[in-house]
Amino acid sequence: MGFVQLYTAVLVFLTQRLAISRALVRRLKLTTIHDISNAWAGLGSALINVWKQTRVPASLWATTAVTTYLVCISVLHVTSSTLLQFQTFNSSMTTNISTTLGWVDISSRVSENPVAMTASLPAISRFPGFLSAGISNNTVYDTLQTSSVVGRATVNATTVTSSCGLLPNVTYSRNNTAIAPLGNGNVMEMIGSSPWTDQIRVLQYGGGPSVNMSQSFAPPAVLLMVSTLLEIEPSVQKEVAVPAIWVCPAVNQTIEVYFMQCSLSTNNATVVIDTQTNTLENPMPVPQPSTQWEETLQWTSTDWSENVGYILSIAGGSGYQFIDQSDYTSEPSIVDESIMSLVGLDLSAQYLQSSTDWDQPPVSNFTLSRDKLEAAIAQTVAQVTWMAGRMDGGIQPGNGTALAYEEVIALRLNVTLLPLLFATSASVIMLGLALHTTRAFHASRNSQAPIPNAGALQLLWLGYHSAPVHEALQNVEHPTEANLRRAGMIDVCFASTTSDEEELSMRSLIDSQAVDRDDGMSHLV
Repeated sequence: MGFVQLYTAVLVFLTQRLAISRALVRRLKLTTIHDISNAWAGLGSALINVWKQTRVPASLWATTAVTTYLVCISVLHVTSSTLLQFQTFNSSMTTNISTTLGWVDISSRVSENPVAMTASLPAISRFPGFLSAGISNNTVYDTLQTSSVVGRATVNATTVTSSCGLLPNVTYSRNNTAIAPLGNGNVMEMIGSSPWTDQIRVLQYGGGPSVNMSQSFAPPAVLLMVSTLLEIEPSVQKEVAVPAIWVCPAVNQTIEVYFMQCSLSTNNATVVIDTQTNTLENPMPVPQPSTQWEETLQWTSTDWSENVGYILSIAGGSGYQFIDQSDYTSEPSIVDESIMSLVGLDLSAQYLQSSTDWDQPPVSNFTLSRDKLEAAIAQTVAQVTWMAGRMDGGIQPGNGTALAYEEVIALRLNVTLLPLLFATSASVIMLGLALHTTRAFHASRNSQAPIPNAGALQLLWLGYHSAPVHEALQNVEHPTEANLRRAGMIDVCFASTTSDEEELSMRSLIDSQAVDRDDGMSHLV
């Protein structure tokens, strides 16, 4: 706003000089010239000169015009600071950014070291915030290849879901083989070691059906053996609970286990991520509704889900070996440890307990809900998929593009309506007053005033050089403001022509002269 203040100062200066100059070359009262000159000294002086017109009305209109002009200047000074304001705001622009695809088809590389795809699961489950760009719970999404853009981006995402059901009438033997009847004489074979109490094991698919080969049969995705408690009806309990023998020093213990089949599916969607951190603006929840356990002999399967189940079933060992009295060894895999961690089971604590109290397994005290298990299975599959595209020698992820909304800080010029109204009104009034006081349309081009102002020094000079002015003021005995203003009520015109600049030509027009004997002053009218 400094420019506006400088502009108004220059405007006042030029208007003042022109107005006084035009007043000096016009035929006006000497007191009027004096009042106009004093009024231009400032707003306070202008108001005083307007007040003086109540006693000696010499220049009411002229001083009022100057006062109004200066008031308008003050209005411009006040409103200029609020008239125009720059405001910062966040703006966005769209641009295309290269991305690294988050979803990779791990089933296409199932024959190339599938164990390595699951090797990092324990680290991911123990440090959920570590290297989280590209995965959120059971969702894998694309990531940006650059972090130079500030804003948000919309990328593709794939969410893994799971649906688990209990397999009825399964028989299990100590040779790690389980047989599940599928109807019509068909059976499905599963392979897995007997678990300790409150454990979850991923089983290998051993094949099937074995009788009616012409019957349509979908291979399972993920096969599980669970030794936790389940909230199921007693009638169902008899069909799905399978005893597993654990040899102990005193007496053999029986652990009830349950066999399950979990199908897998994927849903594609788009998510919004931060362009600098590649993290989701809103972390994806695990949309697994809580439902009751049910028996199942039918499921849907694809080549992808079948191969994923195979990768999970052949994962490397966790290093925690559970050994009974007959030297029967059961070691959960890395995938087992990860799934157990996600549902709230601590495999390392179980191992410590089995090492100190190995004579018999403890009684199960953990109840596994269906929604927790399904969420854990889906999240484990998502983690394996995410890790497969980032490990050394893993699957090379593809490239894509995403639409990014880049946030930039911009300036916006705000115009306030009320100050604008006042400023516009003041400017229009000032323009009219300036044209009037400077006599813009009636200015003489060949005459100029010999003095630039009508102050004290200029009046002394005029009194010395102008006989009419000298005569009008010399008889004032008491030089009060009122007496001097009355004495100056004579018509004068001070002008010098441009053709005769060497000699001062002053024309003082005196209409009549009268002397007031009562107050000792001479009146020039």
